[in-house]
Amino acid sequence: MIGAEERKAVGMDAKRYYLREVYPRLDLPLAEEYPLVSLIGGAGFHGLGQHDVRMLVALTGAGKSTALNILRKEPGDIGAARIPSRREVADWIAIPLAQHWAGEPLMPAPDRVKRFALTRFFAERVEGGMAAAFSWLNIADSYDGLILAEGIRGPNEIRYGLARFPRWQIVELALDPLTRLRRLSGRRDEFDRAAGAADVSFLSLALQAEAKRLVAAGEISETALRIIRAEAANYGLYAFADGAAYPNYHRLDVAGAAPGEVAAALLRLVERQRNG
Repeated sequence: MIGAEERKAVGMDAKRYYLREVYPRLDLPLAEEYPLVSLIGGAGFHGLGQHDVRMLVALTGAGKSTALNILRKEPGDIGAARIPSRREVADWIAIPLAQHWAGEPLMPAPDRVKRFALTRFFAERVEGGMAAAFSWLNIADSYDGLILAEGIRGPNEIRYGLARFPRWQIVELALDPLTRLRRLSGRRDEFDRAAGAADVSFLSLALQAEAKRLVAAGEISETALRIIRAEAANYGLYAFADGAAYPNYHRLDVAGAAPGEVAAALLRLVERQRNG
């Protein structure tokens, strides 16, 4: 449970609280893996919110990681892998701070459902959730190039990033829930572990009958249902609905597109925006 000091921290600068109470207890490989990034900041650094960022957004199973892996092999510097991924920022900022507030030991949380619960706990106390956590990163002034990142998810985080950080161009991959469930069911990622309910009740009535058929046919797994169900409770099932209101939001509908086609479309968008 949150004590008096922690309740007070919710109303103060959560970043300062994190740096004071949680960060000193962690052993983060920032300097080794991301030499341009600092959580402390100070002279020689500026906040990520002040930097040109192309933030790739997608719900689980939409193909974001695959597209990014292809882009990272492209010749030249497109700003990929300059900052930590969403998973790393969650492990290094949101999850340990949520664990601290909840009175839990600071330890890895490999189960996807547990991770969703902890990041939700963080977002309930820190406006903007993971978008705010990303803005806590500081970039060395010596780097003025574009940064291609992945890390925010769901309407609250997307809206916060679009409104607070106009230098962020947010690009979302949109794909229907059943296709995402089928893709996730075929993945063999060690990270895809989840406990909890495995049913289709979180889907709309229009999708439930088809989802049940796909489960019976072995095309949708119970693990995928658990993961997408937990994700939907935090971030919904569909792409951001209000994107037309923001000039720095871009949606790519990726139904039927091969990974290479998605990566090529992203590369064209990044190059077009980088070249003005």
